Amino acid sequence: MRRFTFILFLLSIPFVVLAQEGDSIQTKELEAVRIEAQLQRETSQATVVIPTRRQKLAAQNAVELLRQLAMPQLNINLVNSAITTQTGAGVEVFINYLLATQEDINGLHTADVRRVEYLDFPTDARFLGKEHVVHFIVQKYEYGGYTKLSVRENFLVGLYSTAELYSKFSYNGMDYDLYAGAENQASQHAGVSTIGDYSLLNAHGAATDVRRKELVTKSRYREDAYPISLRAVYDSERVRISNLLGFVYQKTHTAMNDGELSYEPQTGAASSFSSDNPAQERLVKWSGYYLFALGEKAQLSFTPYAAYASMRDKREYTTSLPTEPAIKNDATEQQYNYGIEGSLVRDLAERQRVFLRLYYGSTHHDVRYAGTTTYDNTFVARFAGGRAGYNFSNQLWNFRADVALQWEENRINLKSIKDLYPVINLSAGFAPSSRHAFRTYFHYGANYPEASIKTPNVLKQNELMYFTGNPSIALSRQFTYDLSYSWSPSNWFAASVYGQYFGELNLYVPVFKHYSGGAALLRGYDSDAQYHRVKLGTSLQYKLLDGALQFAASPAMTMFRLRGRYEISENPFSGNISAVYYLKSFYFQLGYQTAFRTIQGNRVVHYEEPDFWLLQAGWSWNSLNVQLSANNLFRNDWLVSTERFESPLYSETRYGEGEAYHRRLRLSITYTFGYGKLVQQRNEISAQQGAQSAILK
Repeated sequence: MRRFTFILFLLSIPFVVLAQEGDSIQTKELEAVRIEAQLQRETSQATVVIPTRRQKLAAQNAVELLRQLAMPQLNINLVNSAITTQTGAGVEVFINYLLATQEDINGLHTADVRRVEYLDFPTDARFLGKEHVVHFIVQKYEYGGYTKLSVRENFLVGLYSTAELYSKFSYNGMDYDLYAGAENQASQHAGVSTIGDYSLLNAHGAATDVRRKELVTKSRYREDAYPISLRAVYDSERVRISNLLGFVYQKTHTAMNDGELSYEPQTGAASSFSSDNPAQERLVKWSGYYLFALGEKAQLSFTPYAAYASMRDKREYTTSLPTEPAIKNDATEQQYNYGIEGSLVRDLAERQRVFLRLYYGSTHHDVRYAGTTTYDNTFVARFAGGRAGYNFSNQLWNFRADVALQWEENRINLKSIKDLYPVINLSAGFAPSSRHAFRTYFHYGANYPEASIKTPNVLKQNELMYFTGNPSIALSRQFTYDLSYSWSPSNWFAASVYGQYFGELNLYVPVFKHYSGGAALLRGYDSDAQYHRVKLGTSLQYKLLDGALQFAASPAMTMFRLRGRYEISENPFSGNISAVYYLKSFYFQLGYQTAFRTIQGNRVVHYEEPDFWLLQAGWSWNSLNVQLSANNLFRNDWLVSTERFESPLYSETRYGEGEAYHRRLRLSITYTFGYGKLVQQRNEISAQQGAQSAILK
């Protein structure tokens, strides 16, 4: 039987060979099939981008990575690296669901970023109810960590150097972060020249016009800042606890300006002026974050905070006029603020969620003025409120509505003003596919003036101008409506079209009246204006050469209208363009930002900043990243801003001087070395922001 089977096997071999030969004759070679991952996609709630390896290696920090990604929904300012929406709204940065400031992400190891999300009005409790969010998803360490060293130096603009050290260590479910930095700046171009037109009264009570020119001819500025931050984070499946302690010491050694002082009509020999404004601040800040999972469908979180700041602000102004004594204002401030927010989020069903937030906060300013005028004031600002909301979301739709009732009290010494007002947020998103998304939102709220705007003190600015605040200034009401469409047809093209209306009613604006018998003016504030802004624009991104070459552009038109005591209209055009080219370990970037023009509503000022050019080249290899930037190479002047204000009694033009738009070279080097077992990596910390002062300036 075995022999028979073997014979059949031998006889079958030719037929098998013939069959194979016949099949080979009929075989048709198929074209290569390329499977490409989707690196950018749209949902009803978010725009999600997966950075490429070359983008992550080219970026030294998280802001630079966003600039490399060129997400159509975001604008990254070339001058100060501020992150905003295309309509100018502020954007909060989160890293692995923990809130970070713009400085906090300087130490981020961009090579470990897995994806970046942009969200409007996210409902996840970990985003703390923020309106616009950029969220970095980053790997972390199971144990071990990494240390990152960064140094930056600017040339052609005086001393402007920064050194930073960030270190992260993870072990047994705990993350420990340490940041220490030093920023040193010294400049000979940091002043403001002012041309003011005063309508005064002479000795007989008749109107007389005086033009006062205060032109800076020499300036000196020196400032040092030393921030330190420590943070510990515990993270498990059901509990997350974070505590951050930050300290900042900042000192402006001198802010001196010397210049020429003249009048038209000329009242005598040419005069001169000199001013100096040294300042000092110490800030200690603590913030916590505690998140607990309550079963499978609910989360409870608390975010307490507390801070103490000690400030001193000295201002001295002298002229060569024999009849005018020196003006000295020496202000000291002790500031305390604290607060807490509690949030409860619960899923009602698979696609429905409700949330409740309760919050309370208080800020105390004890301010004392000595010198030409002496005052002792106490400012207290307190707020409390509750917010309830509902969210529905599925594969196509996302809808969110929340209503808050907020109470505020502002007290100056013994005078108190209280207000109770609603805040409404409505947002909706529709994404018929991962390539298209429509989003819209409506916001109604209020804006309370800063403490310094409400001070009753009268201080002397110069021989013709005094200034004060208004304790009776009330809230202004704000409205925002936004509509946008995002389109991401492939990894090589993305676009966004948007429009927004913003309105503010009962806006406080400066008002002037005669003072000291008409020989001078007194500037105060009153709620007597309406502010309207409409912005229309688009943002585009296009890639070539398999992503090695990338172009981006964002043209826009804005229409400003100010009504009430002042009638102003302006329709400026704005836009950014950029190009990035990657060549192995090198990259080259060219960026241009048009001149920035706006109407500053509270100040009733036509404000303008120059345009800005950026040429950048970088090289990265393993843990080392070296970057050289050339900014505004053909701009030799020191102009940073122009402001124009007009009113019946007083008009002025101000020319700000600084190094921001002057040509400069900047060298930036970062070195990162890691240790331990990499699993995932979360957010990092950096310098804490300074406190907001109540000192009147």
